Amino acid sequence: MHRVLRVPLAYKLAGANLGVVLAAWGAYAAYHGPAADWRMLSVMAIALALGLAVNLLLVSIALRPIRDLEETATRVWAGDLETRVPRSAVADAELAHVGGMLNILLTALSEDRARVRTLAQEVVRSGDRERSRVGKELHDSIAQSLAALRYQLIAIEREATDPDLAEKLRAVRHAAGEVLEQVRLLSLAVHPQILDDLGLVAALRQLARTTTDRAVISVTVTPEAESQLRSLPSDVAVAVYRVARESVANALRHGAPATIDIGVGLAGDELVMHVADDGNGFDLASTEKDGRAMGLFQMRERIALLSGKVEIVSTPQQGTDVRVRVPVSLRRPAPTGLEANEMENQHAR
Repeated sequence: MHRVLRVPLAYKLAGANLGVVLAAWGAYAAYHGPAADWRMLSVMAIALALGLAVNLLLVSIALRPIRDLEETATRVWAGDLETRVPRSAVADAELAHVGGMLNILLTALSEDRARVRTLAQEVVRSGDRERSRVGKELHDSIAQSLAALRYQLIAIEREATDPDLAEKLRAVRHAAGEVLEQVRLLSLAVHPQILDDLGLVAALRQLARTTTDRAVISVTVTPEAESQLRSLPSDVAVAVYRVARESVANALRHGAPATIDIGVGLAGDELVMHVADDGNGFDLASTEKDGRAMGLFQMRERIALLSGKVEIVSTPQQGTDVRVRVPVSLRRPAPTGLEANEMENQHAR
């Protein structure tokens, strides 16, 4: 009985009408005997068949608003919160009320999500500004003070006449140099100052230079795009750089690649970047299902806050390609090539 009740409505109507036809035939044949008028039976069958067709048509029209609700729910489940239940001329008052209430809920959900995204954008910008401030303090203040202290120790070491004292000063100078290097690395990890001074491409090249693992990291960009990308908005440059750094770190941590290629360019009004490696790759679906892809989730969310998109293509034993597309508006003047090269050399030193 449960299976019968779950049969589609059209089949139920067809079966019910067929039962009515068979019952009418049986009753007519029993009443009139074996010599029943088959023409009358044929007329009855045609009338019932037409009734079945009309019933099916009316049911299909009546169910159309329900199919609209189902399609809307499917699009919402896929992430399209801007979709709405369309107005239907055949919906009765109750179905129209259900569709209207669903549209009200979707509108409220979209507004709440917009507020949450605005808050998230401000939180991310505040965090980036604070990291930039801390990185600048480490680079310009603490690192410079340690460098000055190291030079003073060098001067004192040269003036020392006692060999034991000179040896102790040399040990202190080496320790100060190690602390200075650690502070510089910490400054780079917190926020690379070159990202603010020279932009995204220079920061990516510094990332390739300072990553000391066995993989060979290359950065490719056309000269025209490089000059334009120096005027990227700060929030876009920081977000794309952090995606690139996370992608490189993931590849080195899990993929054991021999080469990693970072490509940056412009396609119309979009910034396009890919980070491709020839490492082990992974099964993206199972990794995200197991909850082990928080870094990938953070990359997607950070770029989504800029109305961009992150696509990850990976196959076990065939490497990984992280593709990023972000809409940009490049209007501010960029430094000249000579100025940019000189500043990049200074950061490299």
